[in-house]
Amino acid sequence: MADKMKLIAYLSGGYPTMDKSVAMAKLYVAGGCDAIEWNFPPRNPHMEADYIAEKMAAARRQCDDYSEYMERLARFKEKEPQAEVIPMLYQETVLDIGALRLAAYLKENDMGTVITADISAPDILEVFDQYGIIIAPFVSFQMEEKAVVRAVESRGFVYMQAMPTAAEKTPDFDWDTLKNCVETLRRRGVRCPIYCGGGIRTVEDVALIRRSGGDGFFLGSSLMEYYDDPVQLMAVMRAFRKAASGE
Repeated sequence: MADKMKLIAYLSGGYPTMDKSVAMAKLYVAGGCDAIEWNFPPRNPHMEADYIAEKMAAARRQCDDYSEYMERLARFKEKEPQAEVIPMLYQETVLDIGALRLAAYLKENDMGTVITADISAPDILEVFDQYGIIIAPFVSFQMEEKAVVRAVESRGFVYMQAMPTAAEKTPDFDWDTLKNCVETLRRRGVRCPIYCGGGIRTVEDVALIRRSGGDGFFLGSSLMEYYDDPVQLMAVMRAFRKAASGE
């Protein structure tokens, strides 16, 4: 675990408008986030929680042209070259844009690692590999062997489940689960950073991730709820940054 964990802020691209989402990205940078998980809203966000899926649907009602999303993100990168952006992509989005076009775009704009819920098509994986685009593997508390193997082989980072799902959060849930998972991944040979995400709401959650050995954490709805209150957003980010440093 690093002395200071990485804070990765989730951005719902195009929500509530294209201009507003880019403005939020700039606020994230000003607030001291270390990276932005920037989604390209899919037509069918079937793997998202309702809160995020609704934001994606609203974004597509405003703009369903991926060329516009790509252009806005590229312009943001030009103006904020120090900002690390990790695109979040669905397979249908890659197919709509075109794997070759997207891979070349990602490489040109220095976005070498992506997060995905479902990309598995061999032709897409081959194109991404040719362009050096890395897909960050996701590992759940179930620690499926295939996921662990992908994590060991990862050249980017590992996306580790941070908090229990509603079904998992029973009275007898073992709150050492994340710590045990991280330790197992390290013991199996994972050398890249392990970033934890999903269900993080409070600075106490971040403290748990820090104690568990995580190298960073993703914040989504806990920041998005302050989109209309930039002052409060900055205050919340300061609090999470302090927790990331163990303060």
